[in-house]
Amino acid sequence: MNCQDYMMNTNDLEKNRLLNKKDFLSYASGFDYQIDIDEGNITGFKSDDEIKQSMKKWKINEFRDFYGFTHKNNDSGYELDARGYKCLDCLTTLKPDYTSQKNNYYCADCL
Repeated sequence: MNCQDYMMNTNDLEKNRLLNKKDFLSYASGFDYQIDIDEGNITGFKSDDEIKQSMKKWKINEFRDFYGFTHKNNDSGYELDARGYKCLDCLTTLKPDYTSQKNNYYCADCL
């Protein structure tokens, strides 16, 4: 599947799952961040263990900013950052007159 085909099928909720904090912590456990810390790609931490301990206190938006995605496709493994153009709940395209006033990441129906 090429990128264009994937983007056309992003409304499929059964395949694209919104990740929660537990998912991101599980995702993080599979990485060794020490090389990135040593090279200066990740700042503010001295070790892999330190960043993983810190992650336990992060809010969901901090994970989304750090990793750059909100959803993961269970079939293809592609990651999707739907913030700003798709509702994080139902993945419908956000329109200015149909965006929730409580949180601009969701449509009016979902929030």
